[in-house]
Amino acid sequence: MTYIATYRDQITRIQVKETEPNRFRVALGDKEFEVDFLEPQRNILSLLIDGRSYEVDVDAVETSDNFGVMLKGDHYEIEVVEERKKKLALKMAAGASGRQDLKSPMAGNVKTILVRPGESVSAGQVLLILEAMKMQNEIKSPIDGIIGSVTAREGVTVSLGDPLCVVDPLPQ
Repeated sequence: MTYIATYRDQITRIQVKETEPNRFRVALGDKEFEVDFLEPQRNILSLLIDGRSYEVDVDAVETSDNFGVMLKGDHYEIEVVEERKKKLALKMAAGASGRQDLKSPMAGNVKTILVRPGESVSAGQVLLILEAMKMQNEIKSPIDGIIGSVTAREGVTVSLGDPLCVVDPLPQ
């Protein structure tokens, strides 16, 4: 899986491939690492990276892409977003207009639906939350508008490209 990490306006592409249970090959930019991963306590990670041991304390909110990371006594605020989700967000920010038929950007389970047909929404407002691989992904409105219909149902699994909801533009 590929992620985009942002720290202090510096963007890094991260590719993660599980090679066996709890072992990963991680590429950060042009560097590759072998990583053994354990989580002995919730939000405490024990990492063995190319033979060097690290203990990492991660402060994460389930519905956010932002993480507070404590490593060797230093605190870092990092945003980590799946690459497909980041590209979708950039595409939506590029100025969508007209009726928006929102489709699932990934396979997952519809965790929460936050809107109903007829409700007014703002561009960037979270409409629903999909859960995939234990990660919660916010589906946001690309425009100011009115919810036309909601096809998604809480607790139901959706596939890539399945319809979720429709956002109609505000009347002029």
